[in-house]
Amino acid sequence: MRFNNWMLLLLLGLLVPSLVHADDALTIARVERWSSVFAESETRWTYRFSAEQPFRDRVAWRLTANQRTLASGELQARGEADKPGEVTVPLRWPKVKEGTALAAQLIVSAGEVRHEQTVWIFSRDPFADRHEWLQSLKLSVFDPPGETLKMLKDSDVPHERLRTREAVDDVTEGIVIVGEGVSLKKHDGLIDDLRSLAARGVPVLCLASADGEFSFPSDKPLAASVQLRRSDVIRELDKRLDTAMWPTGASQLRGLRVTSASDDVVATISDDANAWPWAEWDYETGPMSDPAKMDLSRPRFIWCGFGIVTAWDDGPTPRYLFVKLLERLSTNSDTLSKSAATR
Repeated sequence: MRFNNWMLLLLLGLLVPSLVHADDALTIARVERWSSVFAESETRWTYRFSAEQPFRDRVAWRLTANQRTLASGELQARGEADKPGEVTVPLRWPKVKEGTALAAQLIVSAGEVRHEQTVWIFSRDPFADRHEWLQSLKLSVFDPPGETLKMLKDSDVPHERLRTREAVDDVTEGIVIVGEGVSLKKHDGLIDDLRSLAARGVPVLCLASADGEFSFPSDKPLAASVQLRRSDVIRELDKRLDTAMWPTGASQLRGLRVTSASDDVVATISDDANAWPWAEWDYETGPMSDPAKMDLSRPRFIWCGFGIVTAWDDGPTPRYLFVKLLERLSTNSDTLSKSAATR
């Protein structure tokens, strides 16, 4: 009888695929490609486990901050050599003080194999304790679609609405914002007017335009420098923020496709992922600039194709990126790195 049992076990061993320990040629990768979250929110992140052989093992996860464990748990992972296994980690993020962010570490491990990532936990209000500063910026907003105006109103950001295209040209101080989704086809020549405004000493932010084209770089007026950037510019402004991917998809809503046309270089608003999501024109100090108020009169024009307004409620990056854009426009720093170090 004992002999027959051993024979049965041997036969089963030949017929049933062996299960390897999870740390035998195992890799762990997170499916989602973003890592900043709102405090007191809930997310479910998926981790993918791949191995050269079938596997089954216990998965432990732990969330820590300031050398304290905030949450932990265990799950079971299993998979085949040609079919990775997945586990979903349910997470509720802790409360943080308004206007601050907490760096936490999320560790997922199976045996000796571990995946560790820094998660930035932000308060929902990026403007906490900064309303006096916002007031000093004297924001003027041209936004026919209305979504950017609604976002600013809901966020208690002081601003003045510019109801007409002509009103944009009349601004002499503060910062001008052109809302997300404004059509450059409908408002032909708007970009030239905005660049002229920046050259006169009024910083300008143009959020992702809906459509249209314009001359690039243009000598009316002539810029001291022009930059085209990818999503890495977000990390330079604030290393805590997500770059290419946000919770609902790509961070880039629109981009600029720059091409040569006869004797001109043209920038066309495009949905192409390879288009440039960031363009920046810097101008020498114009005649309107007041050296005593240089922090509010940097002659700079930024076209930003990231979906800040569209994704405002999806995660903290759009909100805190908007703050960094305002800081960038309201400082006389010559480098992005200096702007990134301001907070």
